[in-house]
Amino acid sequence: MKPIIGVDIGGTAIKAGLLSEHGLQGKLSAPSPKSAEDLVRVVIQLTQELLPDRTPSCCGVAVAGLLSPDEKEVVNSPNLRWIENFPLQATLTDALSCPVFLVNDAAAAAQGEIRFGIGTTHPSFLLATLGTGVGGGVVLDGKLWTGSGGLAGEFGHMKVGHEARCACGTIGCLEAVASASAMQRHAKQENIPGSLAEIADTARHGDSKAKSVFEQAGSYLGQAFGQVALLMDLRVLVLGGGAGPCADLLREAALATTAKQAFGRTVEDFSVLASPLGNDAGVLGAGVFASET
Repeated sequence: MKPIIGVDIGGTAIKAGLLSEHGLQGKLSAPSPKSAEDLVRVVIQLTQELLPDRTPSCCGVAVAGLLSPDEKEVVNSPNLRWIENFPLQATLTDALSCPVFLVNDAAAAAQGEIRFGIGTTHPSFLLATLGTGVGGGVVLDGKLWTGSGGLAGEFGHMKVGHEARCACGTIGCLEAVASASAMQRHAKQENIPGSLAEIADTARHGDSKAKSVFEQAGSYLGQAFGQVALLMDLRVLVLGGGAGPCADLLREAALATTAKQAFGRTVEDFSVLASPLGNDAGVLGAGVFASET
Protein backbone atom coordinates (compact mmCIF):
# COMPACT_ATOMS: atom_id res chain seq x y z
CA MET A 1 0.00 0.00 0.00
CA LYS A 2 1.36 3.43 -0.96
CA PRO A 3 1.86 5.76 2.01
CA ILE A 4 -1.33 7.74 2.72
CA ILE A 5 -1.53 10.42 5.40
CA GLY A 6 -4.75 11.43 7.14
CA VAL A 7 -4.97 14.67 9.13
CA ASP A 8 -7.81 15.83 11.40
CA ILE A 9 -7.83 19.53 12.32
CA GLY A 10 -9.99 20.25 15.33
CA GLY A 11 -10.47 23.17 17.66
CA THR A 12 -8.30 21.57 20.35
CA ALA A 13 -5.81 19.30 18.59
CA ILE A 14 -4.40 18.32 15.22
CA LYS A 15 -4.14 14.57 14.72
CA ALA A 16 -2.26 12.84 11.91
CA GLY A 17 -1.86 9.21 11.00
CA LEU A 18 -0.28 6.85 8.48
CA LEU A 19 -2.90 4.51 7.04
CA SER A 20 -2.60 0.79 6.46
CA GLU A 21 -5.15 -1.57 4.96
CA HIS A 22 -6.38 -2.43 8.45
CA GLY A 23 -6.34 0.97 10.15
CA LEU A 24 -3.61 3.25 11.44
CA GLN A 25 0.00 2.17 11.19
CA GLY A 26 1.11 5.15 13.25
CA LYS A 27 -0.39 8.34 14.68
CA LEU A 28 0.71 11.62 16.23
CA SER A 29 -0.98 14.75 17.58
CA ALA A 30 -0.22 18.34 18.50
CA PRO A 31 -2.19 21.23 20.02
CA SER A 32 -4.16 23.25 17.49
CA PRO A 33 -2.37 26.48 16.53
CA LYS A 34 -4.05 29.87 16.22
CA SER A 35 -2.97 30.82 12.71
CA ALA A 36 -3.11 29.23 9.28
CA GLU A 37 0.64 29.59 8.81
CA ASP A 38 1.35 27.73 12.06
CA LEU A 39 -1.15 25.07 11.03
CA VAL A 40 0.77 24.39 7.83
CA ARG A 41 4.00 24.16 9.82
CA VAL A 42 2.49 21.63 12.25
CA VAL A 43 1.03 19.46 9.45
CA ILE A 44 4.43 19.38 7.72
CA GLN A 45 6.14 18.44 10.99
CA LEU A 46 3.70 15.63 11.81
CA THR A 47 3.88 14.25 8.27
CA GLN A 48 7.68 14.23 8.31
CA GLU A 49 7.70 12.43 11.65
CA LEU A 50 5.31 9.78 10.33
CA LEU A 51 7.23 9.42 7.04
CA PRO A 52 10.82 10.54 7.71
CA ASP A 53 12.28 9.15 4.48
CA ARG A 54 9.33 9.19 2.07
CA THR A 55 6.78 11.46 0.45
CA PRO A 56 3.09 10.58 0.88
CA SER A 57 1.23 9.40 -2.19
CA CYS A 58 -1.64 11.63 -1.03
CA CYS A 59 -2.95 13.38 2.06
CA GLY A 60 -6.51 13.86 3.26
CA VAL A 61 -7.19 16.78 5.59
CA ALA A 62 -10.37 16.84 7.68
CA VAL A 63 -11.39 20.31 8.84
CA ALA A 64 -14.16 21.46 11.17
CA GLY A 65 -16.18 23.74 8.91
CA LEU A 66 -17.83 24.30 5.56
CA LEU A 67 -15.68 24.03 2.43
CA SER A 68 -15.76 26.08 -0.75
CA PRO A 69 -17.50 24.44 -3.74
CA ASP A 70 -14.12 23.44 -5.19
CA GLU A 71 -13.07 22.01 -1.78
CA LYS A 72 -9.87 24.07 -1.70
CA GLU A 73 -10.64 26.44 1.18
CA VAL A 74 -12.62 26.55 4.41
CA VAL A 75 -15.25 29.27 4.06
CA ASN A 76 -16.99 29.01 7.41
CA SER A 77 -15.64 27.48 10.62
CA PRO A 78 -17.19 28.77 13.87
CA ASN A 79 -14.40 27.22 15.98
CA LEU A 80 -11.49 27.88 13.59
CA ARG A 81 -12.12 31.40 12.27
CA TRP A 82 -8.43 31.94 11.54
CA ILE A 83 -8.46 29.29 8.82
CA GLU A 84 -11.33 30.79 6.80
CA ASN A 85 -10.53 31.71 3.16
CA PHE A 86 -6.89 30.63 3.51
CA PRO A 87 -5.63 28.66 0.44
CA LEU A 88 -5.16 25.55 2.56
CA GLN A 89 -5.34 22.88 -0.14
CA ALA A 90 -2.88 24.65 -2.47
CA THR A 91 -0.47 25.56 0.34
CA LEU A 92 -0.34 22.01 1.74
CA THR A 93 -0.05 20.49 -1.75
CA ASP A 94 3.08 22.58 -2.34
CA ALA A 95 4.46 21.97 1.15
CA LEU A 96 3.98 18.17 1.15
CA SER A 97 4.76 17.62 -2.57
CA CYS A 98 1.71 15.38 -2.97
CA PRO A 99 -1.99 15.71 -3.80
CA VAL A 100 -3.96 17.07 -0.82
CA PHE A 101 -7.74 16.79 -0.45
CA LEU A 102 -9.91 18.68 2.05
CA VAL A 103 -13.02 17.18 3.61
CA ASN A 104 -15.38 18.20 6.41
CA ASP A 105 -14.23 16.63 9.68
CA ALA A 106 -17.50 14.90 10.59
CA ALA A 107 -17.90 13.58 7.03
CA ALA A 108 -14.37 12.22 7.30
CA ALA A 109 -15.16 10.56 10.62
CA ALA A 110 -18.22 8.96 9.05
CA GLN A 111 -16.04 7.64 6.20
CA GLY A 112 -13.71 6.16 8.78
CA GLU A 113 -16.63 4.48 10.52
CA ILE A 114 -17.93 3.07 7.23
CA ARG A 115 -14.60 1.43 6.38
CA PHE A 116 -13.16 0.50 9.76
CA GLY A 117 -15.78 1.00 12.48
CA ILE A 118 -19.51 0.89 13.15
CA GLY A 119 -20.30 0.57 9.44
CA THR A 120 -19.02 -2.99 9.42
CA THR A 121 -22.13 -4.00 11.40
CA HIS A 122 -24.62 -1.15 10.80
CA PRO A 123 -25.18 0.00 7.20
CA SER A 124 -27.18 3.12 8.14
CA PHE A 125 -26.51 5.50 11.03
CA LEU A 126 -25.98 9.09 12.10
CA LEU A 127 -22.53 9.87 13.47
CA ALA A 128 -22.35 12.79 15.90
CA THR A 129 -18.86 14.00 16.76
CA LEU A 130 -18.89 15.68 20.18
CA GLY A 131 -15.76 17.77 20.59
CA THR A 132 -15.14 21.51 20.63
CA GLY A 133 -18.33 21.62 18.55
CA VAL A 134 -20.77 19.01 17.26
CA GLY A 135 -20.42 17.60 13.75
CA GLY A 136 -22.56 15.08 11.94
CA GLY A 137 -22.31 12.51 9.19
CA VAL A 138 -25.30 10.72 7.65
CA VAL A 139 -24.62 7.19 6.39
CA LEU A 140 -27.30 5.44 4.32
CA ASP A 141 -26.84 1.85 3.14
CA GLY A 142 -23.09 2.02 3.59
CA LYS A 143 -22.56 5.34 1.82
CA LEU A 144 -22.02 8.84 3.15
CA TRP A 145 -24.92 11.11 2.14
CA THR A 146 -23.77 14.70 1.65
CA GLY A 147 -26.85 16.23 0.02
CA SER A 148 -27.30 18.18 -3.20
CA GLY A 149 -24.69 20.81 -2.31
CA GLY A 150 -22.38 18.67 -0.19
CA LEU A 151 -23.39 20.31 3.08
CA ALA A 152 -25.65 17.67 4.65
CA GLY A 153 -25.03 16.44 8.17
CA GLU A 154 -24.75 19.67 10.19
CA PHE A 155 -26.29 17.94 13.21
CA GLY A 156 -24.72 20.37 15.66
CA HIS A 157 -26.68 23.30 14.29
CA MET A 158 -30.12 21.78 14.62
CA LYS A 159 -32.25 23.81 17.01
CA VAL A 160 -33.18 22.21 20.34
CA GLY A 161 -35.10 24.91 22.22
CA HIS A 162 -32.70 26.80 24.47
CA GLU A 163 -31.46 30.40 24.61
CA ALA A 164 -27.68 29.92 24.51
CA ARG A 165 -25.77 31.45 21.61
CA CYS A 166 -23.69 29.12 19.46
CA ALA A 167 -20.24 29.92 18.07
CA CYS A 168 -21.94 30.13 14.65
CA GLY A 169 -23.82 33.21 15.87
CA THR A 170 -27.34 31.80 16.15
CA ILE A 171 -29.33 30.79 19.21
CA GLY A 172 -30.58 27.32 20.09
CA CYS A 173 -28.01 25.07 18.37
CA LEU A 174 -27.34 21.59 19.72
CA GLU A 175 -23.61 22.34 19.69
CA ALA A 176 -23.99 25.03 22.34
CA VAL A 177 -25.36 22.56 24.90
CA ALA A 178 -24.17 19.06 23.92
CA SER A 179 -20.58 19.36 22.69
CA ALA A 180 -17.77 18.07 24.90
CA SER A 181 -16.86 21.71 25.56
CA ALA A 182 -20.44 22.54 26.56
CA MET A 183 -20.54 19.63 29.00
CA GLN A 184 -17.33 20.85 30.61
CA ARG A 185 -18.75 24.37 30.90
CA HIS A 186 -21.88 22.97 32.56
CA ALA A 187 -19.74 20.96 34.98
CA LYS A 188 -17.70 24.05 35.86
CA GLN A 189 -20.91 25.93 36.67
CA GLU A 190 -21.77 23.09 39.06
CA ASN A 191 -18.29 23.35 40.64
CA ILE A 192 -17.27 19.91 39.34
CA PRO A 193 -13.53 19.98 38.57
CA GLY A 194 -11.49 17.97 36.11
CA SER A 195 -11.39 16.90 32.50
CA LEU A 196 -14.47 15.46 30.81
CA ALA A 197 -13.15 11.95 31.42
CA GLU A 198 -12.74 12.75 35.12
CA ILE A 199 -16.22 14.28 35.29
CA ALA A 200 -17.58 11.13 33.65
CA ASP A 201 -15.87 8.97 36.26
CA THR A 202 -17.42 11.13 38.99
CA ALA A 203 -20.83 10.56 37.41
CA ARG A 204 -20.28 6.80 37.19
CA HIS A 205 -19.52 6.79 40.90
CA GLY A 206 -22.96 8.22 41.57
CA ASP A 207 -22.44 11.96 41.93
CA SER A 208 -25.85 13.47 41.13
CA LYS A 209 -24.54 16.81 39.86
CA ALA A 210 -22.08 15.11 37.53
CA LYS A 211 -24.78 12.75 36.28
CA SER A 212 -27.06 15.72 35.53
CA VAL A 213 -24.42 17.18 33.19
CA PHE A 214 -24.68 14.14 30.94
CA GLU A 215 -28.42 13.72 31.38
CA GLN A 216 -29.02 17.26 30.15
CA ALA A 217 -26.69 16.86 27.18
CA GLY A 218 -28.24 13.46 26.39
CA SER A 219 -31.72 14.95 26.42
CA TYR A 220 -30.69 17.63 23.94
CA LEU A 221 -29.05 14.97 21.73
CA GLY A 222 -32.32 13.05 21.82
CA GLN A 223 -34.29 16.14 20.78
CA ALA A 224 -32.11 16.54 17.70
CA PHE A 225 -31.93 12.85 16.84
CA GLY A 226 -35.70 12.54 17.27
CA GLN A 227 -36.13 15.10 14.48
CA VAL A 228 -33.71 13.13 12.29
CA ALA A 229 -35.66 9.94 13.04
CA LEU A 230 -38.93 11.58 12.07
CA LEU A 231 -37.50 12.71 8.74
CA MET A 232 -35.30 9.75 7.78
CA ASP A 233 -36.22 6.92 10.15
CA LEU A 234 -32.59 6.41 11.14
CA ARG A 235 -32.39 4.20 14.22
CA VAL A 236 -28.67 4.26 15.18
CA LEU A 237 -26.90 7.27 16.70
CA VAL A 238 -23.13 6.85 16.98
CA LEU A 239 -21.26 9.19 19.33
CA GLY A 240 -17.66 10.05 18.51
CA GLY A 241 -15.17 12.76 19.36
CA GLY A 242 -13.96 13.62 22.83
CA ALA A 243 -17.31 12.80 24.45
CA GLY A 244 -17.81 9.54 22.57
CA PRO A 245 -16.57 7.47 25.54
CA CYS A 246 -19.35 9.07 27.62
CA ALA A 247 -22.05 7.36 25.55
CA ASP A 248 -22.99 5.18 28.53
CA LEU A 249 -23.88 8.33 30.50
CA LEU A 250 -25.69 10.04 27.63
CA ARG A 251 -27.61 7.01 26.34
CA GLU A 252 -30.62 6.76 28.66
CA ALA A 253 -31.70 10.40 28.36
CA ALA A 254 -30.98 10.46 24.62
CA LEU A 255 -33.06 7.35 23.96
CA ALA A 256 -35.97 8.51 26.10
CA THR A 257 -36.16 11.90 24.39
CA THR A 258 -35.70 10.44 20.92
CA ALA A 259 -38.55 7.96 21.38
CA LYS A 260 -40.79 10.65 22.88
CA GLN A 261 -40.36 12.79 19.76
CA ALA A 262 -40.39 10.09 17.09
CA PHE A 263 -43.99 8.87 17.37
CA GLY A 264 -44.72 5.35 16.20
CA ARG A 265 -41.41 4.15 17.62
CA THR A 266 -40.24 3.09 21.09
CA VAL A 267 -36.97 3.24 22.99
CA GLU A 268 -36.24 -0.33 21.91
CA ASP A 269 -36.24 0.78 18.25
CA PHE A 270 -33.17 2.97 18.73
CA SER A 271 -29.51 2.51 19.63
CA VAL A 272 -27.00 5.03 20.96
CA LEU A 273 -23.49 3.63 20.54
CA ALA A 274 -19.96 4.82 21.26
CA SER A 275 -17.74 5.00 18.19
CA PRO A 276 -15.37 2.02 18.20
CA LEU A 277 -12.75 4.21 16.50
CA GLY A 278 -12.89 7.09 18.97
CA ASN A 279 -10.73 10.05 17.97
CA ASP A 280 -9.07 8.04 15.18
CA ALA A 281 -12.19 8.12 12.99
CA GLY A 282 -11.46 11.50 11.40
CA VAL A 283 -7.84 10.68 10.59
CA LEU A 284 -8.82 7.34 9.07
CA GLY A 285 -11.67 8.84 7.09
CA ALA A 286 -9.53 11.70 5.76
CA GLY A 287 -7.03 9.16 4.46
CA VAL A 288 -9.79 7.03 2.93
CA PHE A 289 -11.27 10.11 1.25
CA ALA A 290 -7.90 11.08 -0.23
CA SER A 291 -7.20 7.56 -1.50
CA GLU A 292 -10.60 7.33 -3.21
CA THR A 293 -10.69 10.83 -4.73
